[in-house]
Amino acid sequence: MNRYPIFLLVGFNLFSSLHFGAEIRFKVRHDHGVKSCHGELVFGDTSVEYITNHQKDARAWKFEDIQQLGLLGPKKISLLTYEDRKLEFGKDKIFNFELTEGVIPESLGAFLHRKLAKPLVSELIPTDIKTIYEIPVKHQHTFGGCQGTLEISDRYIAYKTSQKAHSRLWSYGDLSSMGSTGSFQLRLSTFERTGGENGSEKNYIFDLKRRLDQKTYDFIWWKINGPQIASGSNHRPD
Repeated sequence: MNRYPIFLLVGFNLFSSLHFGAEIRFKVRHDHGVKSCHGELVFGDTSVEYITNHQKDARAWKFEDIQQLGLLGPKKISLLTYEDRKLEFGKDKIFNFELTEGVIPESLGAFLHRKLAKPLVSELIPTDIKTIYEIPVKHQHTFGGCQGTLEISDRYIAYKTSQKAHSRLWSYGDLSSMGSTGSFQLRLSTFERTGGENGSEKNYIFDLKRRLDQKTYDFIWWKINGPQIASGSNHRPD
């Protein structure tokens, strides 16, 4: 039997549900730290809901009530909320989920980019990025680093590395600024937060394996800053 029509039908149904307002449901496990509970994570047109028999953990969040949503691998989703962790001096509460069936589809990322009030944190890199510029790099960590490639397109900057936990996809709206101390270094400042801590933006520092040319730098700079400039003027500087 030809399985391709089935795959196409599943893909079309998922595309339709993501674009025409239907709910997207994932069977998930919610980790409590020591124990866990099971339920469904539901992405709707205006909100995200966790449905579970463990009523203490059941929640519904409007998209504007989510500080940060992370797609942390093919099966992991995290939500940083404005809810206080009462036993941790008011730190913001994080809900961590793992899919118990299937994997996160690429199309969910595009859907969330449109819905979330705050930037999306994603380790999932779409397969259809149309790369304009590509730079081999080393990403500096607090201790050591990892190597990979920055792929720059009209809509995104993707950092691809074999260390999947450090892979990232940013829309230009997810980036607050960029900078460089020289031709072989690049800083991307994001709105990403970690650990529920109050704090400033997160910087990603890359050592470049080849010189950052002016054309590439200007392209990234305009993609980050151009919308703000254009909103106050119809003139784009040369």
